[in-house]
Amino acid sequence: MFFENVLSLVTVTTFGNGFGEASLSYEWIYRFISWLVTFAGDLGLGIILFTLALKLVTLPLDIISRASMKKNSLKMELMKDDLEKLQKQYANNKELYQQKMMALYKKNGYSAFSACLPTIITLVFFFIVLAGFQSFSRYYEKEVFNEMGKAYTAKVLEISDSGVIIKDPSSDKNYNININAVLKSSGYAAKFYGYTEEQNIREDIYSIDLLSFIADTAFLSEYSLTDYFTTDYYNYENSELRANVNADVQNAIVKLLSADKISELKTKELIEEKDGKYEIIDLNKFYAEIKDLSAAEYFKQSGENYIIDFEKVLNDNDNADIKTLFETEANKTVSEKSIEKICNKYVETNIKTPARAAAKDAYIEYRSHSAITPWIENLWVVDSPFSRAIPTYAEFKTHMQNKSENIGTLEEADYNEITYDLDDRKQTGFGKGNGLFILVAISILSMFASTILSQKMQKTQMQLSTVDGANGTASSSQKMMTWMMPIMFGIFAFMYSAAFSLYMITSTLLSTGSTLLINMFVERGFKNKIEKELAEKENQRRYGKRR
Repeated sequence: MFFENVLSLVTVTTFGNGFGEASLSYEWIYRFISWLVTFAGDLGLGIILFTLALKLVTLPLDIISRASMKKNSLKMELMKDDLEKLQKQYANNKELYQQKMMALYKKNGYSAFSACLPTIITLVFFFIVLAGFQSFSRYYEKEVFNEMGKAYTAKVLEISDSGVIIKDPSSDKNYNININAVLKSSGYAAKFYGYTEEQNIREDIYSIDLLSFIADTAFLSEYSLTDYFTTDYYNYENSELRANVNADVQNAIVKLLSADKISELKTKELIEEKDGKYEIIDLNKFYAEIKDLSAAEYFKQSGENYIIDFEKVLNDNDNADIKTLFETEANKTVSEKSIEKICNKYVETNIKTPARAAAKDAYIEYRSHSAITPWIENLWVVDSPFSRAIPTYAEFKTHMQNKSENIGTLEEADYNEITYDLDDRKQTGFGKGNGLFILVAISILSMFASTILSQKMQKTQMQLSTVDGANGTASSSQKMMTWMMPIMFGIFAFMYSAAFSLYMITSTLLSTGSTLLINMFVERGFKNKIEKELAEKENQRRYGKRR
């Protein structure tokens, strides 16, 4: 049997230096976090340090904003009695109440907008960081897959030193299997007449003694060839072998007919000619047209249909060409399928298995993991048992925004190959997915605590900002925000990665802590100021205005 190229029957694909980098937005965030991660030695700790660094940058704005809020709160406490009197006095005139309230605000130096600008700037910063995190996660995840591809390739190159696989000169990625070397390694080299000891790249003949070959049931079983071949090789009506030899046998049967009959069958569209070979379109109708001719003896009935009688073909001494054709095609099919199976098994066992293990080791080394959150396998995926630590290829493409510049050369077959040994990380369910909702819960609880603290500070403002008091729209909105903000943070935690949840939690806790500290100092300073003013007024009352 002649293979078109003995080395191209089975190939092994490698991945070079990976699949290309994902594009980066806000590269400074990536560079900064990467430096912090390297410094801290842990991704989770790096994110916490990054959040702390951002808080230090925005601290002046936070101080201005929270100090203004606290001062307003304290001033509101001083105006409380006056505002409550105005509420009673103008209970039926909201517009006039607002005018009197604003006049009182102005008199006492109360500004409702003094804390707005710093808050808006901080909010803009938040959305920039959100976009940066998303870009960072895509880049970081792609780098993990790149490292896996490199590790896979390195292992294949290590194996190639044995000479069993040889670089394909027409491809930068592919290695071909040296069939001679594989047959020698498998112990079945003697079954193939074309085998030679030398490792070569020439086309060769790998013919076999068909009957003795397929009689080796242990060999057929070892390489899962029993689905194709049986010891009775006449019986191929429903096998791949029959399908392979059928076309050539059909052509030989048609050629037994006269030129006139062939022309007639063409006209009736019962046969067609392709590349100099005849193919029977409908065996039943073809048989009906030739049943009185000698060629009909090569058919037999199977149920209601007619099929080619391969036993008759094989034992026909009058038409040796057909018998030889069948034997040649059967030999070719059995040889090619057998060699392909042997090579595939060798590749699977001796090349792909260690290469996949190397890719898995690279994943474990480079994965986005943190000692701070040991229950989470991948920080760039949501902390949820219903999310996969390693996404499917479709989910990976979605994460990469379905952009070719992010996906690079990482195709589905390559993705499945390098993640082959990581199926346990592709599962979902408690104990299998990417987390336990812990960061999601902490995100909600931390924001709930922060909201309660903020509302406690602004309780008086909300009650006195409208004539309706505690039943007014401002108070109702404040109560609604008690639930809306934690819910919104919970949605963020579900929509984005566990890494971003870690950022939000750290940011919220730092904000809450800084608020308490700022409030303490502002309140102390404000009280000292009030006490000083009251003392001066008391002195004026007692001793009169100084000249």
